[in-house]
Amino acid sequence: MTVTEFPPLLSEEDLQKYKVPLKWRDRCAAYYALYKICLVRQSANSSIVCKQDKHSWEECENLDFKRRQQELSELKKTMKEESSA
Repeated sequence: MTVTEFPPLLSEEDLQKYKVPLKWRDRCAAYYALYKICLVRQSANSSIVCKQDKHSWEECENLDFKRRQQELSELKKTMKEESSA
């Protein structure tokens, strides 16, 4: 599965319910929560594999990082144009 869009944002109640740490409360928190749920299930049943959930979460984080880089470069470009005008 390739992540091309961000999942809907989790509510504050869901973030607390799934015990998502503050540093991972971003656009990819839903994937993180799915991965953590899978890990809990895996600890109870060793036949469950969470590789795909982890990959989806990491792919989403990478996509979000690229989005933030793009926004920063656009902001820098705008600020440079405003200062030279």
